[in-house]
Amino acid sequence: MREKMGKYVSLANGVGAFAVIAVFVLQLIWVPSFAATWDMVDFALGVLHFDMYQMQPHFPGYPYFILGGKALHLFVDDPAQALTLFNIFLYGSAIIPLFLLIKRMTGPSYAMMATAFIYTSSFTILMVNQPMSEGAALGMMWWYIWSLVFATEKSHNAYLILPLFLFSLLLGIRLSYLVLGIGILLVLYRKWKSGMLKVMDMLVYILIAILFQLLWVSGISISEGGYGSFLRLALSFTNGHFQEWGGAIGASDLSMSERFIKLLFVNTIWVGGAGRSLLLFLCLVVGLLVFRNFPVGKYYLTRLMLILLGSYFLWAIFAQNVMKPRHALPLIGMCLFLIAGTLFSRRRSSGGTLFLLLFLLFQVFHTSKLLYIHTSETPAVYQMADYLEGEDRPLVVYTWEESRVLEYLAVPFTHKKVQTYEVFATDSGYYPDRDIYLTDKVVEGFKDQGIPVEEFIKVEKHFHSSELTDPIYHDLTLYKWEKPRKGEE
Repeated sequence: MREKMGKYVSLANGVGAFAVIAVFVLQLIWVPSFAATWDMVDFALGVLHFDMYQMQPHFPGYPYFILGGKALHLFVDDPAQALTLFNIFLYGSAIIPLFLLIKRMTGPSYAMMATAFIYTSSFTILMVNQPMSEGAALGMMWWYIWSLVFATEKSHNAYLILPLFLFSLLLGIRLSYLVLGIGILLVLYRKWKSGMLKVMDMLVYILIAILFQLLWVSGISISEGGYGSFLRLALSFTNGHFQEWGGAIGASDLSMSERFIKLLFVNTIWVGGAGRSLLLFLCLVVGLLVFRNFPVGKYYLTRLMLILLGSYFLWAIFAQNVMKPRHALPLIGMCLFLIAGTLFSRRRSSGGTLFLLLFLLFQVFHTSKLLYIHTSETPAVYQMADYLEGEDRPLVVYTWEESRVLEYLAVPFTHKKVQTYEVFATDSGYYPDRDIYLTDKVVEGFKDQGIPVEEFIKVEKHFHSSELTDPIYHDLTLYKWEKPRKGEE
């Protein structure tokens, strides 16, 4: 046993362990308390009172994520912080399956360093430290992928129950990872082809998988009034996601080529792989050019990872919002896994090892910097709320999705969500003695409707926060409405 463990004792693995511990500690120290987007507010309110009809949270309910947040809310007052801590702990636990997987691809003296390279990825850590379900889902994804490999390597078919159960937990945290279920079909097919599994056995395991999923579906259905009610919510959400607001291909103005470029080159490589750091990007390019040998690990593990990656890429390009890089997190994680398998698959010269050590340490530095900025920088919507609270005159502000955040903050001024100019023109007429403000998203909506509003608005103030943490509302402009004179309306 001592000899076996001794193979993993090396400077590279020591630095890798230090990197993981340092980032994990900083994640716990710098836990932000903001719920700065519509989805974040949905999740935070779901911790306080679960009600899908009130979008607390929205469909499909994310029951295991909310349950984790509720458990930590017993110790942490802020529901957003409770959800973030659940993300941190569950993603932190993924160190175990990550190490068990990557050591199949690398030499023992680099296994922990390769694990740290994947774990400390700047954009991934930044997303984990948000009250969104992606962080917990990513942690569970690595446990699920490890269970697929584990079940494949075992001769007894009963081990198949483990990935079936973990896949249920994964979908109960984030349903959009559904396409990763192809991994289960691959394992079943592999065992059937080798003669270890009969067709009837396969049907039994598929039935078990469905029953595991019904655990969380039934729980939510009961809480929301039955399966019929749950189905209505599902149809309503699916229609909106794919046709209206969800950013899927049917609800997007981007062409297929634009979606492809955005998903692959911007979201996965530039944002996800390099964290928008030119130096990290150059390190990735140089590392892959210099150490371009194919991983020497288990062939079926590489093939499994490539199939899962390709399946999720197709799913993301057709069914996810490519304007939000966080939807590419599974792609980012699996790409980094394969890159780590390439970089650390063989023993390197002292110069090569030094390069990889510096690469990892700079990534940790960049990750730490982003974490600090994230927790210390006030989101643009919060900045606007503070500014308007400081106004000593009665006012009304018309917003787009920002209204959800203002409602969560319980601001003392009147705010209303508006999407059409006709509604605004009628409603604002009820406040002749108040200052009228509009956010830039509202103004852009009016312009898209063909309403020439330029002569009636003036810029009141600009607000800015990090684009990495909020790609949609990081730049916010507040306009003051100059009421038109009679005859100009």
